[in-house]
Amino acid sequence: MPKLTYQLKIFCILFSLIQFLFFDTIGQEYGLEFLGHEVVTDKRTTLVLGNDEAICSNSSLDLSFELKFKPKVSSYFGYVFRIITQEDKNIDLLFQSDSQGKQQNFRIISGDTDIKLNQQLDSASLYSKWSQFRIKIQNNQLQIFCNNKLLGAGNIPFRFNQCFKVYFGECSNPKFLTSDGLPMYVRNIILKSGTETTHHWPLKEIFGNETVDIVGGQKAITKNAQWLLRKHYEWKQLTKIKVKGNISFSFDSNQKKFIINTDQKSFFYKTLNDSLSSKDFLQKHKKFTFGDLGLFLTSKNRHINIRLNEKKLFNYHSNNNSWDISPNEKYTLTEYWHHNKFVYPNDSAIALIGGYGQYKYKNLIQKYSFQTNTWSNLTLKGDVIEPRYMFGLGNKTATKSYIFGGFGSKTGDQGLNPQNYYDLFEIDWETNSARKIYDLKVPESPFAVASSLIINKENDSFYGLIYNQLKFNSSLQLIEGSLSKPEIMPISKEIPYKFLDVASTADLFFDESNSKLFCVTSFHERPPADSTEITIYSLDFPPSNLPVVAKEKSNFSENLVKNILYALPFLIITFLIGLFYLRKKRENINQQFSPTTAEEKVIVETKIITEDKIIGIDPKEDFNKGQILLFGGFQFLNGKGVNITNQFTPLLKEMFLYLLLHSIKWGKGVNSAQLNEMFWFDKTTNSARNNRSVNITKLKSIFEQLPTIEITKDTGNWKIIFDPNLVYIDYFEFQKLTTTKKTLSVEQINILTEIINRGGFLLNVEYEWLDDFKGEISNKVIDTYLAYSKKLNINDNAEEIVEIADNIFKFDSVDEIAMSLKCRALVHLGKHTLAKSTYEKFAKDYQRLYSEEYTISYKEILES
Repeated sequence: MPKLTYQLKIFCILFSLIQFLFFDTIGQEYGLEFLGHEVVTDKRTTLVLGNDEAICSNSSLDLSFELKFKPKVSSYFGYVFRIITQEDKNIDLLFQSDSQGKQQNFRIISGDTDIKLNQQLDSASLYSKWSQFRIKIQNNQLQIFCNNKLLGAGNIPFRFNQCFKVYFGECSNPKFLTSDGLPMYVRNIILKSGTETTHHWPLKEIFGNETVDIVGGQKAITKNAQWLLRKHYEWKQLTKIKVKGNISFSFDSNQKKFIINTDQKSFFYKTLNDSLSSKDFLQKHKKFTFGDLGLFLTSKNRHINIRLNEKKLFNYHSNNNSWDISPNEKYTLTEYWHHNKFVYPNDSAIALIGGYGQYKYKNLIQKYSFQTNTWSNLTLKGDVIEPRYMFGLGNKTATKSYIFGGFGSKTGDQGLNPQNYYDLFEIDWETNSARKIYDLKVPESPFAVASSLIINKENDSFYGLIYNQLKFNSSLQLIEGSLSKPEIMPISKEIPYKFLDVASTADLFFDESNSKLFCVTSFHERPPADSTEITIYSLDFPPSNLPVVAKEKSNFSENLVKNILYALPFLIITFLIGLFYLRKKRENINQQFSPTTAEEKVIVETKIITEDKIIGIDPKEDFNKGQILLFGGFQFLNGKGVNITNQFTPLLKEMFLYLLLHSIKWGKGVNSAQLNEMFWFDKTTNSARNNRSVNITKLKSIFEQLPTIEITKDTGNWKIIFDPNLVYIDYFEFQKLTTTKKTLSVEQINILTEIINRGGFLLNVEYEWLDDFKGEISNKVIDTYLAYSKKLNINDNAEEIVEIADNIFKFDSVDEIAMSLKCRALVHLGKHTLAKSTYEKFAKDYQRLYSEEYTISYKEILES
């Protein structure tokens, strides 16, 4: 695995940039799930802070974290955490309820002292959203807060000036053993010393039993880790059953259960408690057959089985677990394999669309009315949907659907140019009309589409499952596609899928109340086996759009082709953006900036680049201008050099940074809906609008002290604009330096070094949305330095190469190229011991991060 690190880094930043350009993303829930008394002891979860090296404090402790109750647990009792000092003193936070589950209380205990909490929480809110807990200890005085509200205070029976460990969930300390961890989710554990953050464990891992402290570098260990982010990326197999004969299945959206009907019995899988049960039929019925389509009618609370070939509907009777399919029922081989369905509002009718049989692809739409119990054929006006099967269909509204993909031919004749379709149609069932939205570019690998699409109205997008119908050992890949532009993006891990045309089915379901996607696959083995295997999978919603690669995998080449396909769109986009800015540069090359009117102000989206250099502001100049510094921590200085950062409340600070970074990075700011979703998602529309207006007014009030910066909405989006000749923003200068595709000059690289030497980008500022910006900055720094190092000669520039490598290590401690450069440069300078210790530290960090040894020897590094 010697070259994994750098390649993965490049791939990840390309993928995330593509994703950001193409789609509005929704943040996935992250954190650590703690299994408690609801599972056997051996499966319970613990998280230990300070396991390898105890955490020490002089006389105070400031511990905060976010917590949410785990749903679907019969009763709640257990420890949130236990703080155990080196002198065997304890401070515990636990939650317990009485036997009826009526009195549910948090308690904080030290030794035999039960610190009284004057206020208790509404436990119902702990199920629906994250709450921030904070414990402050000064000497022997303790305070506990929840969402900045004081719950209680009191004295602990010792002076807190010791080193300690923190056990979340199960506690393995020999003198304080307990397996009673609270069933909960935890994230963003932060320890502070005064106002300075000393440790921060976000708990954003996906695999493994370690988690990284992004401030102090101290790892924490876990047992039975259940990472929440993994549930958004990797499908979980819920159940697999094998039955005799064919099946018919549907999803009861009222009771949240799948019903799988076989020839002998019904199986019921309840998604609320992940339980599988079965019940034999009380009377015999004719077996299910190929082409049968199961369907649950929500408003009628009724399961039906549709046999389109005979134009018959059969009903399931739950009271006696039976079907009204006569044992003497006749059927013929269906002509409508893999057809699809639309259910009219209030279950008044259904439309069955397309299908394949007898060497013919169909585009026939057959409608059945439940009101008149009659069948009819529909003809759609507008664009023609060619005959096909194996396509996806999803509903945006009660009367508007979308059809995506499929396999068929223009004439319907299997022998006349059969092909995959990669188009998207909109169907209006009120006007009985169809409109073609787009055609995708034909992909290198063909794909068909599973039956259902899930429409995301907010993002104007859809989710669907695609698969290569030319492979038996195929796989289902979840995609996110646009409803308006010819774009799709693979998302989440693949699901194994045996595909043999009519013997295989796959469908996608969305349970909005539980925020989960479900996939059901079936595969029928024909005689002599005559059996069907059904598998149900789940994925937490929204699905992860991160290019996650399991650390267990040791061979990057397995994913090389996929990585190249992901990177290709980015290269095309980069080329087009380059052409755009080249044209803009030519238009503006001779224009001089004049700050006399608002219209003439430089909007931060414009990157001012010339042939020879990047035109910027040298921060070393002695000039009277404002400064907004983001590297080394947030600082806001007015034109007189007065630091007015403390005028930003936490909300104003995050709101300002959110607007500023999106304005500089993307040049288009953010719209009102994005601001509402980010900061006032729990408010009504009117309340969110009022809050937004009040806080924008407060920002404008602060900006009055630095009038060369302002917030506008001239383009429809909220955007920060400023005059770069009158206000210095280090992130703006950083972007100009690192956006150019040319290798920087010595002067430019020195400016870059001066910027990053101030410290990490927005040090000690942690917002979930900020992670992408920080990741991109790290990659830009590394790529820029590595590009610059290529023109340096080790004989003449050995000391500069060492400095460059050290700067890279500030952002990536396991960058292989930087380690190689530094080792060889140190050897050239005669510092052999330093070179060897650099290699050993790298190998140790590599082992810690990837849980495997670094396989290239020190000798090989020096010879490379």
